[in-house]
Parts: sequence; structure tokens; C-alpha cells
Amino acid sequence: MLGLLSIALGAACNPGSNVAAADSKYAHSDSNARYIHHIDLYDINNRKITPESDQPYSPLNTCGRCHDYDTIAHGWHFNAFMNDSVDGRPGEPWIWTDARTGTQLPLSYRDWKGSFDPAELGISRWEMTHQFGSRLAGGGVAVAPEDVPDPKTATESDSEADPGDAEASQAAKDQANAGPAKPNRWRLSGSIEVDCMVCHASSGVYDFNTRREQIEDENFAWAATAALRLGTVKGSVSRIKDDADPSDESTQQKLPKVTYDARKFELDGTVFMDVIREPHNNACFQCHSQRTVTEAGIEHRWMHDEDVHLRAGMQCVDCHRNGIEHHTVRGFEGEQNPASTLNPTSTSTLTCSGCHLGDEQNSSTIAARPGRLGAPYPHHHGLPPLHFDKLSCTACHGGPVPREEAVRIMTSLSHSLGTKEHRTGFELPAIAGPIYSKMEDGKIYPQRAIWPAYWGSLSDGKIQPLDPASTYDLTRRSLRVRRDFVEEIIAPKLGSSDRKKILGDDRYRAPEEELTDEERDKLATAQKEAGTESFNEKVAASLESLEKELKIETAVYVSSGFVYRRGEEEKTVAQVPREEIQNAEAIEMTTWPIAHNVRPAGWALGVGGCTECHREDSVIFASTVQSIGPGPDQGTRVTMASLQGLDPNQSLVWNQLFVGRSSFKYLMATSILVLCLILLVGVGAMASRLAGHHRHHPPAA
Repeated sequence: MLGLLSIALGAACNPGSNVAAADSKYAHSDSNARYIHHIDLYDINNRKITPESDQPYSPLNTCGRCHDYDTIAHGWHFNAFMNDSVDGRPGEPWIWTDARTGTQLPLSYRDWKGSFDPAELGISRWEMTHQFGSRLAGGGVAVAPEDVPDPKTATESDSEADPGDAEASQAAKDQANAGPAKPNRWRLSGSIEVDCMVCHASSGVYDFNTRREQIEDENFAWAATAALRLGTVKGSVSRIKDDADPSDESTQQKLPKVTYDARKFELDGTVFMDVIREPHNNACFQCHSQRTVTEAGIEHRWMHDEDVHLRAGMQCVDCHRNGIEHHTVRGFEGEQNPASTLNPTSTSTLTCSGCHLGDEQNSSTIAARPGRLGAPYPHHHGLPPLHFDKLSCTACHGGPVPREEAVRIMTSLSHSLGTKEHRTGFELPAIAGPIYSKMEDGKIYPQRAIWPAYWGSLSDGKIQPLDPASTYDLTRRSLRVRRDFVEEIIAPKLGSSDRKKILGDDRYRAPEEELTDEERDKLATAQKEAGTESFNEKVAASLESLEKELKIETAVYVSSGFVYRRGEEEKTVAQVPREEIQNAEAIEMTTWPIAHNVRPAGWALGVGGCTECHREDSVIFASTVQSIGPGPDQGTRVTMASLQGLDPNQSLVWNQLFVGRSSFKYLMATSILVLCLILLVGVGAMASRLAGHHRHHPPAA
């Protein structure tokens, strides 16, 4: 969902329109050379910062003095909650993950299939910011709405907002769907403004992990200052009570304070900001890294090649460009980029086919010709044109190397890659890929997939997720999970007494590697039985608690495409039959396309010939995927062909034809040769007969 940022010192524009640089009220350098930023810093109160100041610096009040902040704030990274924003092709959703409750819930303010609108679930913007702010570039949902009332003094009229005001409208929507009034933590935490230096700081200058720590401590307004190491931030908003009054002197003393590093300031009071116009790849990787996971765990980085473009020395922003309006080019076919009205050809040629094949419809235009950025022209010798109607470029060239089974995938957005942790690769959320299925344009794309897991309500056959931010508090006593739902409920560790009953007095202490296959099977069976009993007991109690606390008729737990409700007997759960669920999309697989890493031509599918894909065991059709989640049941494996809606019998016949295609070619060539010889002999015989006829019957004089 997050792309690449670039604050251009060139053209500036207003939201919804493009304005030439000459018409901008902001000064611009109009040079390819970097502009050196020795600038004054201003705090959140718009006061100039000195070494003696104790308030955090404000990107809005500092960068906004020379750059069109309002226009920038409408870019792709910040406009997801705005009424007039373009949803675009589905991207990775924000996946609300809570290992304690077995939750992995895809969320998005954009209208993407399979994702839930946070506001409709009662998740406030503040909660979204606290949960995902470490991967937000700021602005948008992370800005404190001025119209959000204090719940202690709020009235019905307070939550009404002008429908044309995107922020106020969203704030009112949050308030209306949030149920009981939630504390207004914005008054303490402040906003995460559009932080230009997230992407435009020189590599190694911006401390992303420090920024994450500040956001976890609810120090939203202080995150940018700490990340640039302009000073030391002391204090934590998370330790201040909800009902604290920010204007009270005692609360003021508890709010974080900045001790600025005097060495950062020049004699004239300015500070050098090491700004680069085009972000380095390192900034992009903070939100756009991924790791593949097999049964052996996380695959090592040294075993992977980078994207073929990066190996060639390109930068992410070479293709993913934007102007001052920050409508980053995402680079997929048919993209409707708001900034493309300036030069549609320039953005359309920043796709796979645009760079490599050019735009045939505008071939008379030099800019539309193939070879942009030195891209080689792929001839695709012997490849029927039908493939370009059925397959995306990335189906053959993009994503992890496909295998017989889809593997787990970890991403920066969902698994906090970049932070130093002890990961196994099997932490939630459980994402699988590559999945080869069709998108709305009818083409096959490699995609990632997740099956939502959450606590919800079932009414009139429709399932609605409950607010995950409050689910833990409502189920804490009944679930009795300290850290991990899967480890403590689904696969509980067997105690010494249990192992002794299963393995005997002599073997129960034996190390895992010394156990026989039979002994491992016995332990696995016992663990599964214990997990089933624990799941039934604790989930049934939690569902009852939710029904009582929230006054709902039927509470459910969803995982891996299964829906569980309380059973007829005490301490039991029962699966809800699929035919009783009217909105099946609420529990089914959610997918979004994979573009990178792009593999070189020699690693593309089909290079080995037609039968690499057109055979019974080809990875693009016969590889399988299984629904996975924190619940006790996992779905059956399905083939990619079934996801693509292909008829098995038709596919079998088609593949069998291709298996004998080479032999058929030789047979046809031999047949044609024999036919030619027969024709040649026949022509010769006929010519000989005609010659003999002329000898015996010469023409009359």
C-alpha cells in the first residue's frame, strides 16, 4: 500500500488539478543539482526552535514554509481516507494482528475486495495510527481531527460534521461507529504529520526504529524529532491517563520533552537537513521488504537475488515516480494516475510493457517507443499472442520462484521487518504465496493471500467483525492467553506428567532428536487432542462473554474459512455450515498482486518450452495452496487451476496435446515431406507420360 515518496523542487500543484511550476507561489530551483537545506526549524506551535527549546519540530511548519504541504498531503500515501481519492488496484491491506486473540484482520479505507473499513468496525483513527503508525509516512489518518470532541463533554451535535470535509466526516464516522465513547488521546499524543524526511533523508540519517519506539509510546508528535536525532525525547504519553487534561500544569510536566543537541545548530540558528530529492532504496525497503518462509523457517537473504532492475543499478524511484502532488506511479497496466493529465505517455510507459514493448497506439511519438531507461526489447519468439491476453507480465517474471506448494511470506507492513526481533517465520499474520489467480481484468497474476481470522457477530446470516482493539479486553479472562493464541490454546505444550503417560518413565525426558517416529506421532496426537479440548472450552466461554457484554445474539470466531459458534452442549463449539453464511466474502481468501522481485528472463516461466506450463504438474496450474490461520482447522489444498476457474478435464486434454506437440511437429514435417515426394513422383510420372504421348503421336503438319 505504501509506495515511494519524492518531494520535487519543480512543479507544484493543487489537489485535483495540475499547476505549472511558474504559477506556483513557492520558490523552486529548477536544477538537477541538490538544494542544500540550511533551514530554521519550527515547532508544533509554529515557534522557531533554538537549542533551548523543548517542543518537537513540526514538518508542517518547517517544510511547509517552502513546499506545498497541502498538495503533498493528497498524495497516494496520505489520501486513503479522503472521499475524492482513487482506490486504485488492490494493494496490501493493513492487517490488524493480535496473537493473543488469534486475530489477523485485513483493513483498508479504500474500497478493496476482502478488506474491511476500519470506521465501520468502530476502529478510531487514533487506534489505527497507534497500531500502524510506524509504517505510515504521516498525514491523512494520522492527523488529529480538530472536530473530534472530548467524549466527556460530547453531545449529539458535536459529532456532526460537514460531509464535504474529509477529515471531519471521517471523525464523525469514527464517533458514530465506535460504540461507547472512547478517550480522545489525540489531545495528548498529537499528530503524525507528513514526515518528509522518512523518504527524503539521506541514507543512514533517519532512524526508523527510534521513530517506531516513539509511536509505540504514543509520542506521535515527537516521532519525527527523535528519528532525525535532533535531540533526546524523554517522557511517554502512554503513561498518562485518559482523563488527563493537557492544559493542566501537572499533565504538562508529564508530557514528553525534547533536549536538543546544540551541535546541530549553526551560529545563525539554522540546522542542516540532509535532504535528497529522490529517495534511496533503503527508505523504500522499510515498508517494502518481504521474506519467504518454508517448513525449515525463514529463507536466508544471501540465498536470494535482488530484483533484476536493482541488480542492474536502478533505483525504485526510476519507475515509481511522482511530482510535487505525490501521486506515485504504481506501474500497473491501465493505472489511472491523477498526475498523468500533464503527460499521459510519460506515466503509461512506466509499466512493464511500456518500458519494454512501448505503446503501439502512439508509436509515432518518440516517448512511446520501447526501450525507456535502456529496457531490452523482449521478442518472445514462438509465444502466441494469446498469452498476452491471458497472462500479466509478472505471471512469468514476478514474485518468488513458484514451487509445488505456496509458501508463507513475511512482509514489512505485516510483520514489522526491519525491527530486531527473534522471528520464526510462523508468526501471525499467516500470508501465503505466490497464488496464481485472475484479477478483474481477466488476466492471471501472482498474488499473496490471507484468510481473515477475527471475532465477530452473526445476524441474519451475515458476519460482521467486532472491533479488534477491544476484543482482547472482552475475552481476556475467558481465553486466559498471555502471549500467543496458537501456542497456548491450539498447540499447548505437554507437561512432564503428560509425556510420562505417553512415553513411559524411561523415555519421557528423551530429547526431541532421539524420539522415534512412533513416539513423535503419539505426542502429536496427544497435543492435538489437548488443543481441541482447550479450544472448545476457552473459545466457547469467550463467545458467551462477548454475547453477554455486547448484547449480541450469536458471537462467532472466524479462521481459515471456518466459522465457529457456541455448541449446544456446555464448553463446546460448532462450525456454522457454509450455506448459512450469506456474505461468504467476509471469511474467504483476500488477495493482492505481487510485482517484485522481478526475475531475469532466464528465470521466467516458459523459458523451458511450452511444456513447462502446459503439463499436468506445472506450477502455474498444478501447484497448491491451503487456507491457513490461527484456528484448529485448516482448509483442504486447492490447485491454482481451480482458483483460475479452469475445467480440469479441458486442462488435461489441452496439456496432453502439448506433451506430444514436439512429436506431432516431427510427424507433420515427415508427412509433409512424404507428401511432397509423392507429388514430385506423380508430377514426374505425368511429365514422362506426356512426353511419351508426344513421341507416339506427333502433331499433324
